[in-house]
Amino acid sequence: MQPRKDTYLAEDAKSSCTDAAICHAESYIGLVEVGVGLIPGGGGTKEFAVRASDAFFEGDVQIPTLVEKLKVIATATVSTSAHEGFKHGYLLHDRDVVEMNLGKVLSSAKAKVLELARHYTAPVHKEVTVLGRGGLGTLYTALNEFYLGKYMSAYDLEIAKKVAYVLCGGDLTGQQKVSEQYLLDIEREAFLQLLGNQKTLDRIQYLLMNNKPLRN
Repeated sequence: MQPRKDTYLAEDAKSSCTDAAICHAESYIGLVEVGVGLIPGGGGTKEFAVRASDAFFEGDVQIPTLVEKLKVIATATVSTSAHEGFKHGYLLHDRDVVEMNLGKVLSSAKAKVLELARHYTAPVHKEVTVLGRGGLGTLYTALNEFYLGKYMSAYDLEIAKKVAYVLCGGDLTGQQKVSEQYLLDIEREAFLQLLGNQKTLDRIQYLLMNNKPLRN
């Protein structure tokens, strides 16, 4: 997730997740890697799996939450404001702040860093609830409907299935808890598989040469 120059992050260097974000109200935030034939790497897809897990509650159906996370990444949804970033799950209400005054973003970020530094403790990696094959089957079915409705190309479908694979924790027999490192490992594996595909290389080259995405 790449912040605009007027978005500042207070971050632990050892963690793939930001401790806090101070975002100007007009920040555009998104995970747009599918446009070049990749899934969000560096913890981007993993973090959405973590946030889906955090949103689950006892008796929750769970699948709608996963579908929503998948949709945001697979359609490369970009928030047109920082407030919309909360809606799409890029920002968290209990951690991130919207700064209306562009001139105060840097000073607000500095104040936040100093506040965090007083008694700072590095984030503890936690266990993440994933749905395994049960979730994968449902997400694959939903994606196939999008493909049949001509909302995505055949390669869009392949990329989206990689996203679903990471969100569900891979080919596990059922719902279970996994580590964040495990999710990072399968995220990296999916990323590298796509990077070795000629269609991804075609998308990257086309974007660099024409400044617009290729739908192959």
